[in-house]
Amino acid sequence: METILSNCCKQLLDLRNAQLSEEYYYSSLPLCVIDAVFSIGIRYSTTRRVVINFCNRQKIKRLREYGSLYPDKKQQFSIREFLSLYENYSIEELANNFFKNRCRTSSRNGILKTEAVFKFSEVLYKYEINFFQDLPDFIGNKEFEYSIKQIPGQKSGISTSYFYMLAGEENFIKPDRMIIRFIESCIGKSINIHEATELLKEAYKTLKSNFPNLTLRQLDHEIWKYQKNAPLS
Repeated sequence: METILSNCCKQLLDLRNAQLSEEYYYSSLPLCVIDAVFSIGIRYSTTRRVVINFCNRQKIKRLREYGSLYPDKKQQFSIREFLSLYENYSIEELANNFFKNRCRTSSRNGILKTEAVFKFSEVLYKYEINFFQDLPDFIGNKEFEYSIKQIPGQKSGISTSYFYMLAGEENFIKPDRMIIRFIESCIGKSINIHEATELLKEAYKTLKSNFPNLTLRQLDHEIWKYQKNAPLS
C-alpha cells in the first residue's frame, strides 16, 4: 500500500517545490502551543485568527524570518511569561479577550481550548521547556508525552506531533482527518491514526529517492494543502 500511496503523492503533489507555510516559523514557543491545541477539529483559518488575536493583544511578534533558525532566547516570549497571564486573568477572560474564541476540546464534556493550552504549557514548564532551544531533548520522551495525553482532548497525540512540527522537528506528521482522508482516497480503504502514520512514513522513504530534499514535515504539509482544496467527494 505504501507503493500505491507514494505513486499517488507523486501524481497529485508538487513535491519538487514543497514549501512550508509561515506558521512553521513562529517567533515564540507559546504560539506553537496555541496553534497545536486550537487546530484540532476546526478550520485552520480559525486557528490562525486565534494566534493573531493573541499576538495583537500582547503586542508580540507572531513570526520570525521565513526559513530562519530559532530566535535568540531574549527575543522570545517564554512559556513562563505566557503562564503568568493565567495567574492574572481567568480562563473565561483569556478566551473572550485574548484568544477571542470559545471552542472546546470536545463538544461533549470538553474543556475550553484556552484551558487546554494552559495545561499543555504547564507540562512544558514542569520539564523546564521555556524556549524553542529547550525542546529538542524532550522530543519523543515517553513521560513528557504521557503528561500531555492526560489533558482533555490530547489523548490521540496528534497535537503533540503537530506541536513538534511547528517547533521545527522534521520527522513527524500530523495524522488528522485531512491526512487520513488523502491516504484513504489513495489506497481505497479506511485506516486509523497509527496506520496513517506508518503508511506515510514508508511512502516517504520511497519518495526520498526522487525528491532527496523533501522532509516528512513538508510531505505532510503538501498533502494538507492539496486536501484542503479537494472536493469532499
